[in-house]
Order: sequence, then structure tokens, then C-alpha cells
Amino acid sequence: MKKMSVVLGTITLSAALVACGNSEVEVMESEDNGNVNIEENNHPANSGNEMEENDAENTSDENSENNEPEEVEIEETVTIGDTISFDGLEITLNDAYLSEGNEFEEPRNDSFLLLDMTIANTNEESADISTFMQMSVQDDEGFTHDPEIYLDAQGSLDGEIGPGRDNRGEVAFDVNESNTYDFIFQNPFTSGQAIWTIEEVE
Repeated sequence: MKKMSVVLGTITLSAALVACGNSEVEVMESEDNGNVNIEENNHPANSGNEMEENDAENTSDENSENNEPEEVEIEETVTIGDTISFDGLEITLNDAYLSEGNEFEEPRNDSFLLLDMTIANTNEESADISTFMQMSVQDDEGFTHDPEIYLDAQGSLDGEIGPGRDNRGEVAFDVNESNTYDFIFQNPFTSGQAIWTIEEVE
């Protein structure tokens, strides 16, 4: 019995260690940098009388070695059209739109939010995708919505993606009316999330 307890304890510890891993998440560079805002924190201007040009140059030369470089804050808004690399999966949010449903399917909330995305596997091994375990949407009030089965959604992202291959499909979410939505992709067994902010979706 003691041996069995030790084995079970080892298995439990191994599972816990796997669950504590971190996913590698990186925003891929795009040609259009319109969604990246750079704000510089400039040092405040010196007060007092105007200095002569020569005195200003001398003062600048004396203090140049002691001054630290200006800090730069970079704010990135990842949205429709952007790609995030998540553990070697390059995920692109191609489009997002709302649907009121069809004659057979109606949303329980306000509407269906459909996300059109492409997942490219750049790893050397196959990757398994589960939309229900890895994807969710959060509205501007903080409510989280899981994927829904919706017949009008094109394609399917669930299943295996071979190395060097990609898959495109739409995923539906039954959502409340919201000014913005955050689409979240994650691995349930590791920490780290890829998040796209969707604004003014129609």
C-alpha cells in the first residue's frame, strides 16, 4: 500500500507541475502599425529665463552623460486582422460580425458573435484544437461566454492541425450587447492568454 501511495503522489505532483507551465505568447509584427500607440514620457522643460544658445549647448554637454534615456511606453491594441503566436500556433482573427440567428436557431442573449479566424501550426508536431476548452469571449461588463454550436458558422477549427498546416473556420458565441468584446485563447493546462479586443462590431 505504501508503494501505491508513493506512485499516486508522484503522478499527482507531475500533473501539478505540467499545469503550472507558462505558454509562450507573442504578438506578430504586421505591416500596418496603426494599432500600436507609442507614448513618450518627456522630461518637463526647465523653468526660468531663456538661456543663450552657447550656454544651453554647454549645459547639455555637461549633463549628457548623467541623463538616463527617456522612458517609452508602448500600448498595443490587438484587434481584427492581427496575429498572435501562442505556443507555436499563429492565430489570426480575420473578421468578426453579429448575427440574429436563423429560423432554426436564435440566441438566448442578444445575438451571436461570429469570429472568423485562421490557425497555422508552425510546430514540428501536430496540434489539437478544442474551441470549447481554449476559446471564450468577455463583454464590457465582464461576463464570459463560451462557444456555441451554430449551423450558419462556416468551417470548423476543432481537431488536429498537422505541422506546417493551417485551418480556417468560424466560431460562434451567444453574447449580450456590448461596446467591446475580448476574444481569449488559452491552454487550460498552462498559464498565459492571447487576447484580441473587438470594437464596433456589426
